Amino acid sequence: MTALLRSFVKCAVALCVLSAAAFGQSKPKAAVYIMGNPEGRDAIRSAVNTSLIKSGKYQMIAVDAIDLVAQEQKRQMSGSVSDGDIAALGRDAGAEYVCVVQRSELDGTSYVATRMVSVQSKVAEFADMVELPPGGKIIDIIQWQIGSMLGMPVGPRPAVPAASGYSAVPASQYSEQTAAAASGKTEPVIQGTAVPGGSLAQKLAWLQKSADSHNTYIVDVNADERIAPQKLEYKGAVNVTVVLRGIGGNRTVRLSSKGTMFDVRENVTLVLDNNITLRGHSGNDNPYRFGCVEGMVSITSGTLKMNNGAAIVDNPSGAVSLYSGTFEMTGGLISGNSTPRGGGGVCINQATFTMTGGIISGNKATRGGGVNIGQYLATFNMRDGLISGNTAAEYGGGVFWGSGTSNFTKTGGTIIGHNSDPVNGNTVKDEEGNVLARKGHAIYYSIYDSKRKETTAGPKDNFSRNGGAWDQ
Repeated sequence: MTALLRSFVKCAVALCVLSAAAFGQSKPKAAVYIMGNPEGRDAIRSAVNTSLIKSGKYQMIAVDAIDLVAQEQKRQMSGSVSDGDIAALGRDAGAEYVCVVQRSELDGTSYVATRMVSVQSKVAEFADMVELPPGGKIIDIIQWQIGSMLGMPVGPRPAVPAASGYSAVPASQYSEQTAAAASGKTEPVIQGTAVPGGSLAQKLAWLQKSADSHNTYIVDVNADERIAPQKLEYKGAVNVTVVLRGIGGNRTVRLSSKGTMFDVRENVTLVLDNNITLRGHSGNDNPYRFGCVEGMVSITSGTLKMNNGAAIVDNPSGAVSLYSGTFEMTGGLISGNSTPRGGGGVCINQATFTMTGGIISGNKATRGGGVNIGQYLATFNMRDGLISGNTAAEYGGGVFWGSGTSNFTKTGGTIIGHNSDPVNGNTVKDEEGNVLARKGHAIYYSIYDSKRKETTAGPKDNFSRNGGAWDQ
């Protein structure tokens, strides 16, 4: 980004910042950035502004100058306008968040992606990507996306007029959630025993003393907090479920020291529910154990469930590591995590990961930037959801499958490959940033069998050990 451009942004901000008093000083400042040059650009920006203001969570600043980056089309087409570039613009504009909207095309289908990029962390804390069906209105979709991401009452997903003849469920809006939205239903609120305590640390301490078998405990997080690493293990008790959710808006839980935030052990299920974000420690260098670096959430014979409105972000030792346990991802976001080994987003070893929704994006690793499937007794079932924008240094930008006795079955969802979409695709790059060929940008299966997928694997592209449109 040029110094002239930054100077222009700063000057424009001085003239365009709206009165902070109108929205309250306690709300973070947000700006809007529309990727590319779509039709109705000004109307889209206005709709996004209005939606964010209505959410009551952000104080908007009018920063038209941020759109100057859109003039650098060659940079955008090359994929060099990253969330980091956008975060830099937002910082110069005095914003803490930038709402980014992008419309893209793939195999004749239009997609709309909306995400909230944190200027501080340079990663998206909320994100959604859906089809724009023929006859659909992009503004209606965006307003629905923002409301859904921020936990507002949005109702059913905007429908396409019957005259258009389009009645199919949007493929990329994850199946179980879409069915509920189309019927006007919402996911039921999880019921259980409310855990007492003034802070999250106090509530977790109460569970260590009082949790008992066959019970579900609701841990409400009422403010942003910092906690030390926790082991969720209740010896002598079985079938204990702990539900973590934010109250009064999205709540961020940060690690106060190095380590694993939640180590989930046998007979325990941790549910990351709506409005909760787990953020890592910048100095994390967790140990390598049984094929995976211990992530922000480590599962050892226990269970992790991740629902809509949950996020695991910004941990340099990976997001989720699985050891002889299970992970069920029905929604949410895993983004901005990295590891010096395999699986920046999810690392699986002798365990099972089932993905029926959610987004794994913007993570980095040596192998399997998004997901790493170990060689022994590991299973990854992908039935829906999105894996995009992850980076590996050696193999498998999106997914690395180590073969052996492990298994990968894809019957739905989308894994975007660099060769189809250089901007949003998963990529294999070396340390100098060179894009590497024949390394499996989307999927790589075993360095011995060397099956790979460089282009996008869409919702209708099924993959298994012996089947799928492999590139060789």
